[in-house]
Formats: sequence, C-alpha cells, structure tokens
Amino acid sequence: MAKVTAAIGAQGFATALFDALALVGPVKASTVYLYPREGLPSAWSECDGPGPWRPEGNVRRYLSGFYLLDPFYDQCMERSDSGCYALADVAPDHFKLSEYYLAFYRHSHLEDEINYLLQLDESLSLAVSLAFTDELDEAAKSRFKCISPWVLAVLTKHFEGYQGRGGREEKVWEQRVHAALSNFGSSLLTERECRIAQLILRGHSTKSLAERLKVSEDTIKSHRKHVYAKLDIGTQSELFSLFIDALANAHGVLERDPLESYMSKPR
Repeated sequence: MAKVTAAIGAQGFATALFDALALVGPVKASTVYLYPREGLPSAWSECDGPGPWRPEGNVRRYLSGFYLLDPFYDQCMERSDSGCYALADVAPDHFKLSEYYLAFYRHSHLEDEINYLLQLDESLSLAVSLAFTDELDEAAKSRFKCISPWVLAVLTKHFEGYQGRGGREEKVWEQRVHAALSNFGSSLLTERECRIAQLILRGHSTKSLAERLKVSEDTIKSHRKHVYAKLDIGTQSELFSLFIDALANAHGVLERDPLESYMSKPR
C-alpha cells in the first residue's frame, strides 16, 4: 500500500497497484479501462500473468465493440456508485449461459472477475478489472471489497485532473459506437422487441426479462419468437453473431441501427 501511495502521479502507478492487488487474491489479468460518456472506451493499462490460458488480443476484441455487452461497462454507464463489484453483483441471471460469457470468459479460461468502478465525474468513469481462472469464494471477495476505500482513494488522487482525456481518438462515425446496442434491430423490430433483444444479448433469462419488463413469461416467449422470426435466426447464439457481424460491418451508420446496412448486403 505504501508503494502504491508513493507512486501516485508517477509512471509506475499501475504496476504498483496491480502488484498490490495480486497479494489479495490470485489475479490472472489486470486492466484499467477508461469509459467516457461520449466516445470510445480505452485500456489505460493492462497486465497479464503467465500461463497458457492467456488469450491473444482479448482486450483489443473487447474494445472493438464487445464491451457493449459487458455488465461492468453497463454499471458505469448507469452511473452506479463507485465501489468494488464482483461479477455476481452485476451480471444478469443467465449471464454464464450467454454468448458473451462464452466468448470472453470460457474462451480465455477465465471464471470470475472483480472491478473497482470509479465515477471520476459526469463525463468519465474508470474500471480496474481483475480476472481470475477460478470462481472466487465469499472470503476472497470480502478481502477485495475490504480495501475498496483505499483503492478508490489512490485512483481518485492519481487521476485528478484527468477528466476529458479518457477516450480514444477515432473517426467521427466511431464516436457514437456505444449507441449501437440501444439501436440494434430498431429498423426491423418494435421498440419492445428491440429492448428484449438487447437484454437477451446481455444474458437475461425469460424469467428475468418478465420481471424486469413487468409482463408474463408467456409474453416474453412470444416476443422472443417474433424477434427471431423477423431477424431470420433461431437461437441466442445466432442473435449474438448477428449483432457482432452487424457491428463490425455497419461502418458509417452506427448512430442508427447497425443492421440497417448489414441486412442489405450479400452474406
């Protein structure tokens, strides 16, 4: 803790912080993400531990658009309180069955994650992501949460005055990429169907969707059937693939439904 405090404002701050957090639990990968309200997220610092589990390009893939389905990113965009959050605290009930989980956790041989989320100001949030190859028990989670006030305090001090410099510099069309999920399917689906498709992508079950939208499970099943029919798909896996493919190919129209241009192209 003393080494981290001494490194505040210096180039070695991230390394000192990662080293300190690795003493609390078996962290396999550490990344500091900057989430601006406008513009694209960026990885301010990243560190992977040794091991054959390590994926290549995972952070790059995440920043290419997959972050839109990340429950920790969603927490930041919802302006949740600064604090320490475990994956179980923020993920929907069927998250571990979602295609996002399979693509970014199972693919990387990771099982769990903890984030220290810091709301720097109205324009910028920060997340210190700690990934693990085993599911954490409650004792381990408690240790990370116990030191949360100190972690948030040193982060706040280190990033003092950093606001306004958090986003990646990109082309104009990319500045609205984070709107792609909220617009996904809007050119083909009703407003309610769009919302259901978005929540399915995030890992919500039929029961969770019914509770969240205050309708019956049969109504959700009917809406899901209509969504799949209109998009000419049959499974959640195909919905996920459609979203990622549309996001990657709909350059220039991401402020609208990314499917708008994708569905008109030969595939």
